[in-house]
Amino acid sequence: MPQILNMKQFTRTLFIFCFIFLSLITFSQPTTKGYDIVFNTQNINDPYLYLTNIYANKTTIVDSAKFVKKQYVFKNAKQVLPSGFYFIQTKNGDVLVELIIDKTRIFTINETDDTLIFMNSDENTVFQSFKKDVLEEKDLRIYYETAPESLLGKFVLAQFIPVSIPEFFWGSHEGREAAAKKYFQFIIDHYFDNIDFTDIRLMYTSLDVDLKDFFKVQLYPQTPENVISSIENLFRRIVDEKPTPVQLDMQDLYLKKLIHLYRNADPIFDTVFVYLVDNYVTKTTTDLISDSERTLFKRIADRKRRTLVGQTIPVFVSYTNEHYPISTAEMPAKYTILWFWDPDCDHCHEETPKLCEFYSKYQNLYDFNVIACSVTEDYDRWIAFITEHHLEWFNTSYSIEAPNYDAVDYFNFDQTPAIFIIDKQQKIVARQFPVDDLIEIFESLHD
Repeated sequence: MPQILNMKQFTRTLFIFCFIFLSLITFSQPTTKGYDIVFNTQNINDPYLYLTNIYANKTTIVDSAKFVKKQYVFKNAKQVLPSGFYFIQTKNGDVLVELIIDKTRIFTINETDDTLIFMNSDENTVFQSFKKDVLEEKDLRIYYETAPESLLGKFVLAQFIPVSIPEFFWGSHEGREAAAKKYFQFIIDHYFDNIDFTDIRLMYTSLDVDLKDFFKVQLYPQTPENVISSIENLFRRIVDEKPTPVQLDMQDLYLKKLIHLYRNADPIFDTVFVYLVDNYVTKTTTDLISDSERTLFKRIADRKRRTLVGQTIPVFVSYTNEHYPISTAEMPAKYTILWFWDPDCDHCHEETPKLCEFYSKYQNLYDFNVIACSVTEDYDRWIAFITEHHLEWFNTSYSIEAPNYDAVDYFNFDQTPAIFIIDKQQKIVARQFPVDDLIEIFESLHD
């Protein structure tokens, strides 16, 4: 039996349709210079109010209006207000009115006891309805479906309507694997389809693209190479071969989000952070990333860069219980595993025996040694642990004597355990990976 639309739902739908339809007629008119926004108020008597807007998620003051005869008039005959979300605020930043400007720039706002009435601005009447529906968690699709090319329509599509994912036939085990590849490739190719990055109006809205959901949750496989490729795909959606200043601002807006997303990410993604800094941060010229931020990001990237795969480390010397120096330069094997751990670390208690078991089984096969350096001064627990678990590799500790340089600082880790594999030339060949991946890593080194 088909659903029957009740009268309340019908009235709401008709109301929105009519106003957006009228707004579409307005959208077809050419934009002219100047604006004239009158705010008639019953409850506010501040000497001045301020018209502000959003640009790149920052609020800026556009104009001010003096209180005269119970109204504030924001007016400029020559300036063109960019389409976007605007606010009328007090000096203290309290928001009195939220409004949208797309094509209508000459209108009046009348404040009543319990609502705001917009005269000659159908798009703002719809916008107030939209804000109410957001608070009441109603379906917002009607705002896009009725006026897909309006600013509000584009915003709703980008912010509230996820991309529709087609169904994939899973079937047998082989079918599931193929379907999974198609599914994740679809996510990579289409996750951002509902966001029109070419529409610069969205830069003047509160649009908040959830990069974390895509890059940390939806993106698969979670490899630095896949992340970098997906970043490039995202930026290609934002800028073209001859980018405008606003396109560059938009790219830097999302660049900054990505920088913060990968600044303190799992160490396996250090290459992503370095890539972003080397290829974008150091080359950007917009104001969205300040000179001080640029300097900071470059310094962090340089710290991460020195322990990436392919980099050569200084010879590392640490000390055994007998105060005997163990040097990475004197290791007889083809490879050396540097295992930085802490006897007070629960995760180290779980992973160190795994590494010990791997060492016992595969040391000769893969021709490697282990230098297990305890990075704290807890001597008693260090000795107790290596004795209990019969750790017969090279055991060194900060509790005996500080190494020739601080491993925590140089190798840039803030959690233990940390693992690196170097060759006889002191070059890093693998870094910061799960102990369970050791066989796969050594097999790849022997290919």
